[in-house]
Amino acid sequence: MKKTALCLPAMILAGISLSALPMGCDSASKLPPAEQAAILKDDAQGTIERCKTKFPATAKEFTNAYGYAVYPEIGKGGLVVGGFRGTGLVYEGGKLVANSVVGGGTIGAQIGGQSYAQVIFFKDKMAFDRFKRGETAFQAGASAVAANAGASTAIDYKNGVAVVAFGAEGLMVEGVIGGQTFTFEPIK
Repeated sequence: MKKTALCLPAMILAGISLSALPMGCDSASKLPPAEQAAILKDDAQGTIERCKTKFPATAKEFTNAYGYAVYPEIGKGGLVVGGFRGTGLVYEGGKLVANSVVGGGTIGAQIGGQSYAQVIFFKDKMAFDRFKRGETAFQAGASAVAANAGASTAIDYKNGVAVVAFGAEGLMVEGVIGGQTFTFEPIK
């Protein structure tokens, strides 16, 4: 009985946290798949342009990097337990090659919700192939903080990967443990 009583508040908090996430219930999800793909493509291109404007050092990375993934909007919410999710596109040599979903959960001191854009650069084929196999994961909060602080500095690759997150909207206070996971779905 004690275990149930202690778990109930955690389950309620998890439900509240996860209900704050966008789960594909917006008006775009009611559109035909071809229209949804066109909207995502436009959103990704807009995100690339905003990234280049906001972080001038990234302009050359879109040309020089082996590949990159663009997530126009990642929604994030939490109250002790939280989660995040976003849909994006993956480019290899500047050519669109895959759809991708980023998501994950977090646990720790957190409250609120926000959305942000994220671009992940892959310096070489080895880093890109790790991403394709699902072997790339990041600490959710750390990448956003690092990118916002480094607007005028050079892009810093770690293990062949550089992450830029920007445009946070909303309010999220956190000190969390969690990681981002990614899918890679080739476009046929």
